[in-house]
Amino acid sequence: NEYKSYLRIMSEKVIPKKRNRNLLRQYYGVKGNENTDQSLDINSEQFDSDLYMKQTLGSKHLHELLNKQTSMLKEIRSLDSEMQTLVYENYNKFISATDTIRRMKDDFLKMEEQMEALTNNMSSISDFSHTINTNLSDSRQKITKLSSVHSLLTKLQTLFELPTLLKKSIEMGAYPQAVKYYTQADTILRQYTHVESFKGIREDCENTVQDLITALEGILKNSNTNADDVLDTVNMLIELDKDMVEIITLYLDTAHDTLQHDIDAVSNPPEGQDILEFVDTTGYDFLGSVSLVIAIFTTAFRDNSHVVSAEGATKDETHDEHDDPQAPCGDDNLKSKHKLSTAYLDDKLSTFVYEHFSAYFKPVEKRFEVEAHAPENATLVRGLDRFYRRLQPVHTLLPTASLDRIAGEIVTNTIRQRIGFFKVTLEQHFTETINDIKQALLVSKPAQFEGQSTLYDIMVTTKASVLGKLKLVLVNVKEFINTDITFSNKPYFKGPFCVHDIKQGLVLKYFEFMLKEMGRYARDANTATTSQPPPSLLLIFARLALEMENTTISYITSLTEEMFPPDENAVPPAELTPNPTQLIALAHDTVSDILTHYVTVKGLAISLMIHTSVKSRDWLSPVEPRNVRAAMKRVVEEVTELDIQIGSLFEEGGVKGANSDSSRRALSHVGSKVPSSKYKYTPSDTESSLLNRLFNDQIDIFGEINFTKLSILTGIIKIGLKAFLESVRLRTFGKYGLQQIQVDVYYLKEYLWRFVDEERLLNILLEEVITSTIDRCIDPVLMEPSVIMLLCEPS
Repeated sequence: NEYKSYLRIMSEKVIPKKRNRNLLRQYYGVKGNENTDQSLDINSEQFDSDLYMKQTLGSKHLHELLNKQTSMLKEIRSLDSEMQTLVYENYNKFISATDTIRRMKDDFLKMEEQMEALTNNMSSISDFSHTINTNLSDSRQKITKLSSVHSLLTKLQTLFELPTLLKKSIEMGAYPQAVKYYTQADTILRQYTHVESFKGIREDCENTVQDLITALEGILKNSNTNADDVLDTVNMLIELDKDMVEIITLYLDTAHDTLQHDIDAVSNPPEGQDILEFVDTTGYDFLGSVSLVIAIFTTAFRDNSHVVSAEGATKDETHDEHDDPQAPCGDDNLKSKHKLSTAYLDDKLSTFVYEHFSAYFKPVEKRFEVEAHAPENATLVRGLDRFYRRLQPVHTLLPTASLDRIAGEIVTNTIRQRIGFFKVTLEQHFTETINDIKQALLVSKPAQFEGQSTLYDIMVTTKASVLGKLKLVLVNVKEFINTDITFSNKPYFKGPFCVHDIKQGLVLKYFEFMLKEMGRYARDANTATTSQPPPSLLLIFARLALEMENTTISYITSLTEEMFPPDENAVPPAELTPNPTQLIALAHDTVSDILTHYVTVKGLAISLMIHTSVKSRDWLSPVEPRNVRAAMKRVVEEVTELDIQIGSLFEEGGVKGANSDSSRRALSHVGSKVPSSKYKYTPSDTESSLLNRLFNDQIDIFGEINFTKLSILTGIIKIGLKAFLESVRLRTFGKYGLQQIQVDVYYLKEYLWRFVDEERLLNILLEEVITSTIDRCIDPVLMEPSVIMLLCEPS
């Protein structure tokens, strides 16, 4: 029963809340949970307490029922507490609202009383005003008439005193007050100029105004006048009907004197100034004066509404090129004829500034030309950057003067001159290096070659010196395109500078110069005016040119492209003259020319040695040979020294395979194992020798030289043996003379075979020497091979 009463109480408390909640949901359109059976839902309006009690008692155990009872009691207490709080809060709000309504009612009552009093006062004021107007209407008309007469008399008094006022204002320097007096009275004086008294006043005023105009022109002629005073003076001259073009000309003439003084200072700077001081001092004065002129001109004329023509008027609309620039703007006002077009003013100022900057740029460009050939590079870079940076504010003030373009051309020309200076410096360094090498080879070694015993060491030092100097120049030139340099973002430094000036004009041209300079020693060596270079110098040149062909040109070209990356729109490297491919081909030709000349020089030296030894000996009646002639030993020693020198610079090279038939036929008359009866040379042997010559290949004595040690030595030996052959053909030999040639030829074969790349050629040439000697011998008896070998053995 207690539990039922509890459920009844709960339903009585909860159902009204549920009803309110459902009403709120219906109002705001919120849908609740729609259950088909809501009789067991304690929050529903259809809640049935008996049914809920019956189902709960039937489905739950005792301890569950006790827990449920405890839970419901807690909920009842909580709901009672919430209800009390809600009632208390609503009660306070209701009391506050009641007080507010009461105060509003009292305020409205007071406001109605005040509005009623105000309405009564306004009615009284209106009645009093009407009464006063009615009583004073006649007196007001008389007062107005007297006031007009007084004003007219005052103006007439002012007109009569105007000349005196103008003079006093001018004497006091109150020029704006004088202009005001004159402009206010000028219209009346013009209107009544037919009246004699007014005419006299006008003439006196015009004479005084001329003095005023002269004083104002003096202000414009003063170079120290500030912008505000110039603006005021220009406006006063316009009001005094002064010609506008004359005003502009007068101001620009004054500015010209100031700028010319600064230009003269630039042309004659103090001695001992470096380029940074030169740019700072001269540039500061001149550029500051120009900026001030532009600012004053823009303020006083360009942006002055009293000067500039109507908006939208162009130069062609306001005045033609051959017409008066003071074309009227269509206004009936007298002073409208002074208005000029914006285009005319811009052109006037741009022309003025351009002319003076042209005069300023001449001494500046000359100074930069001097600095372009000075040893210090960083100072020149900073000077150019400072010069270009200082011009940017002036260019911003007056873009139409094209100052940025002209300054960029000066910077570009100076940098190109600097690159030319670096190119000359590199060429001079290379020439000095060549002279040092000559000195090292001819006399005593300079300091940079001390301790270097081989030609290869000298070549390596020379190459490192040349490339080091070139890299140092590239580092110096790169300073012109550093990110902190103002002009480095110009299009010229993204394309032509990197491709044409640096890569082609400096690097590739320098390689071309070096190759041509080294090749000149080979091409011009036969001229009478040219001193013969040391042969070892030719070897060093050949190796340097070979290094350029193989690696140096490609390496430096790639390094240059990394340091000076060209723009995408730059000229392709293939279109450059010379380009890397052409230089590599030139390097190859240079190596070939130098080695060919070297082989010729050394071959002729050995040829002269052999020819002299053959020519100076009596071959018809010599003594029986006992050893190898000293000349032949000297030839072998010379070739051995050449082998050491050439081997230090060039690779060994491959040996060509020998022809077996030729090898067997080679030197058939020297050291061959033949019976003693065969030592007597017969005509049949001559026929056999001739047949052997027919089967031997034609030997090209001055053939192409490969860039290897054996190929170079082979060329030298071929020339020497060819000279040996020709010398033998010019002499007549006896028995012992033939045998001496046999010993010499066998000795040469035994020692020279290791220095040739094809032994067959050596055998052929030596065979021809023996054969020609036999042909020229009056008693051709050959020496026994064992004796020849015994004589040729080293002691």
